[in-house]
Amino acid sequence: MKYFNYVVLAAIVIVLAAAFAGCRKKVEEPATAETAETVAAVEAPETPLTLSAEAQKLPPGAEVAVIETEEGVIEIELLTKETPKTAGNFIKLVEDRFYDGIPFHRVERGFVAQAGDATLVGRENPEIVISAEPDKRKCIRGAVSMARAAVPGSTEYGATSPTQFFILTGDSLHLDPDFCVFGIVVTGMDVVDNTQKDDVIKRIRVLKVGEGLPAEEAAAETE
Repeated sequence: MKYFNYVVLAAIVIVLAAAFAGCRKKVEEPATAETAETVAAVEAPETPLTLSAEAQKLPPGAEVAVIETEEGVIEIELLTKETPKTAGNFIKLVEDRFYDGIPFHRVERGFVAQAGDATLVGRENPEIVISAEPDKRKCIRGAVSMARAAVPGSTEYGATSPTQFFILTGDSLHLDPDFCVFGIVVTGMDVVDNTQKDDVIKRIRVLKVGEGLPAEEAAAETE
């Protein structure tokens, strides 16, 4: 009987040892490539954007939207004093990372490059209502405005889109005074001109002049 008990006890010890070894193996197994990529994506810090020397010439405190696209970088001076509601709404969307990953869905050469429809990437557009804001700027090349839907059978325009913005690539004075210009391109009009339909906005960040180094100086300091 004692011999039988010893055999049972030995068997239990062997089973427990094997189970422990299996658990330890699972813990020590290296992460798969997919897991490593996921962890890296979560932990990798965002590379900060900086303003160009040209943008740094704007008055101290001026707010500049830096748009990083597949074609390059576009810098837009936001007219926060002239159009506080429209520019403020745009800044809020940028802070919420709304535009990151959204494509330019409308590109018409010599006229416009437009983006801001989140439904194209499987997201919802926020339920925001903004009214048309009066301004004194002209709808010329480099002007930035929010889209407005045309009223069927009329020459008038409907409500201002809360998310879709466009950059004019040619003078479009026929849009005055129905479209509020809330920004002016400072650098990157060549990028806008080369933008293709479905090109993706990687990210947009708003920087203030006087905070941080111009891109050229920042690059020089890291050499």
